[in-house]
Amino acid sequence: MSLLDVLKTPAARVPVQPEGSPEIIDIPDPSEVLIPLEYPERILFIPLVQAGDEVSANQVIGRSEMGNCIHASIGGKVKEIRKIWSARGHNVPAIVIESGTPTPLAPAEALARCNLDLSSATRIDLLRAGGVISPWTTPGREHCEDDIAEYPEISHLVIKAVHEETTICNWENLLRENVEICLDGLKRVAEIVPRAKIILLVSQRIESWARDTFGDKAEVVGLSDQYRHRIERIVVPKLTGEEIPANLPYRSKGVGVLSVENALAALAALAGKPFTRKTVTISGAGLERPVTIRAPIGTRIGDLLASQGLEIPESGRVLAGGPMKGTAQYTEETPLTKLQHGIHLMTADQLPSEVNLTCINCGKCTRACPVNLQVHMIGRYVEYDMLADANGRHPEACIECGLCAFVCPSHRPLVQLMRMAKKYGG
Repeated sequence: MSLLDVLKTPAARVPVQPEGSPEIIDIPDPSEVLIPLEYPERILFIPLVQAGDEVSANQVIGRSEMGNCIHASIGGKVKEIRKIWSARGHNVPAIVIESGTPTPLAPAEALARCNLDLSSATRIDLLRAGGVISPWTTPGREHCEDDIAEYPEISHLVIKAVHEETTICNWENLLRENVEICLDGLKRVAEIVPRAKIILLVSQRIESWARDTFGDKAEVVGLSDQYRHRIERIVVPKLTGEEIPANLPYRSKGVGVLSVENALAALAALAGKPFTRKTVTISGAGLERPVTIRAPIGTRIGDLLASQGLEIPESGRVLAGGPMKGTAQYTEETPLTKLQHGIHLMTADQLPSEVNLTCINCGKCTRACPVNLQVHMIGRYVEYDMLADANGRHPEACIECGLCAFVCPSHRPLVQLMRMAKKYGG
């Protein structure tokens, strides 16, 4: 690589992680789970249980105004409803369930408690009752509750079997584990949205296999292991030909985007089975390669790590997510949710030894930005409370990929500054 290449493409130096283990490890139920009622960053669910109640696995324990449900992922007793810290650092209410012996509810009984019958319920009602968070019921990158009737017909449906973070491989493993179900699912999706172009995103490592297996049901597109080439908000518009601003949901442009896991959860929900167990990839310190486990929703990060004989490295960090877009956690009590796909462990020597928060005007952040924002200027405007000036440089276009912070020699919290500009600059 020439010096000119280094100057022009600092993001190309983002490390490529090793290939993950192809198996999914199912772990036993923990002694306690914490089921958030705020999902995410806003209260969407009203609790249907209270402290002292006995609950069964698969039982609806919370419902939103639009009928989306959350379920007990284990059977036991409701210990309390209290505030916890979410992976993004928000203080949110959660239902705490202690493990017990109640028999799990069968799908038909779980639906009956929602006043639904499998033979007569609509597809949308089943998805909502099953607790599926997807573009079908809650479109958009913020996963907020919207009425899908307000959006145009789907012209493109993108199903992701590859994650942005190169350390996260749970969706790829799910695709391999559920070939026949996925084939049937793609056929059913084609019947539901007959005019939509269906695109299956996979890692280049399995592109040939995926094309041989799924090529007659979907257009298979392989993405490289380079992080910059996997950023969803860059990839999806290129594949669909639709310009989709970062502050708009995909569905507003007639594009549906969901992971293989959500697709499988949707198929299960149409059969009456709720979404109560989640896959998550653990990577980083202490592991030769990333491993994927499956656990009840609400399982603490500490319990997930302990199941693999891991703990947070001394003076290190645990990230909810991956090394590029993950959020550092200060507690092992953070629970696994439907939107969390990875846990990444960092050792002390991987953290910056020196931090100089002063911008040195090198411009590396701006050169690394895939949407060509003046990152250094927006960050400095926010620092000096010049929010109107920051807003004039369109921080709402930021896709929070983390490339700017990765290449910054001063280790400035650029992603956080961009979030502040988006939140307060308008």
